[in-house]
Amino acid sequence: MSFIKKAKTKAAVKYNALMVVGIRVFLAKRLSAQTLNRVDLTGKRAIVTGSNTGLGKATVQYLAEMGAEVYIVCRNLGKGEAARQDILKTIPHASLHLIQLDTSTLENCRKFCEDWAANGGKTIDMLFHNAGIGCPPSPDNLFSPDGFEHMYMTNFLSNVVLTHGLERFFAPDAKVIMTSSPGVYVANFSPDFAKQSTKNTMEPGFNYIKDAHPKPANSVVYSSTKLMQLCFARNLMRKWKAEGKGYIAHAYNPGYAASDFFEKEGVKTSKRKDDLIWWMLTWLKAPMPASEGCKTGVMLAIDNSKKVTDKAGFLWDRMKWRTSTIDLYDDKMLDRMWDRWCNDTGIEWSIVPQDSTTASKASVDEPAVIISEKN
Repeated sequence: MSFIKKAKTKAAVKYNALMVVGIRVFLAKRLSAQTLNRVDLTGKRAIVTGSNTGLGKATVQYLAEMGAEVYIVCRNLGKGEAARQDILKTIPHASLHLIQLDTSTLENCRKFCEDWAANGGKTIDMLFHNAGIGCPPSPDNLFSPDGFEHMYMTNFLSNVVLTHGLERFFAPDAKVIMTSSPGVYVANFSPDFAKQSTKNTMEPGFNYIKDAHPKPANSVVYSSTKLMQLCFARNLMRKWKAEGKGYIAHAYNPGYAASDFFEKEGVKTSKRKDDLIWWMLTWLKAPMPASEGCKTGVMLAIDNSKKVTDKAGFLWDRMKWRTSTIDLYDDKMLDRMWDRWCNDTGIEWSIVPQDSTTASKASVDEPAVIISEKN
């Protein structure tokens, strides 16, 4: 297993993907339980998006059990209140709040940040980016109101806007945790994707791997958004270390965990010939409990040990860091991703300290390079 963990070549990463996606997905329900240590989170405040069900709700429950004040953030307030009341049945004195947020538009995400500031701008100790979808609202509705592919906007660009807008409220040791996916192991980006926005279109090599062109399956597009989360965590750590800040960003793979994600129309009704991955998972019906899948994310939020913080920005899976495609990207590739996200969101957010004399952006016409391509 050390070969898998320390893989640094393209071939090794592919082998890692085969092991993790193939074996752990099929055996998800049979995997041994992970041990989650408990700490006292009294006085700590957490925001968890997409937390009315599944992994998000389970995350809220663990944090509330440890004494944290938790904000349940979700699109449907009715379902959010039902989740809050359900948690209160087992933790009567839990400090739980409910806020509405639909992460499908830039405006909604910006307003959330503005409202947080207007309502006192409370200090944030933990920010969990957990909200996500596995397909567009309908086959004929591929793009969000902002012109971005729906999963790219909902699953990822919302992470960028929320992190940027809420960063000024972070505690000195704040944690940003992104719920990734097993799909992170099989996604990849091409070094020549456009740095400018490509609205109302899906770009091969960015929104999905080029091999899937011209008709990528929903699971393929979804996987790209999950790899972007990992890339975002890596870039945030580069940025915050350069700025001398103590914030920490992690992305973790929860594995094949139970969620109403697979009950959504478009995922549930996937056909084998159109989307093999979604079809297989809905057919398999052997996920681990959400309470098990979210443990790594909770661990990353509460563990301040050096062995964990030293691997911030890496992929975590079953409470251990794992090699991923991102480990093969050089700084130019990472910078190019950052520039694209800023262009898409309209955010001016430098990846290097503002007083740095080093240019943060590569030429628009100059493709990035990926290191360690040898087989």
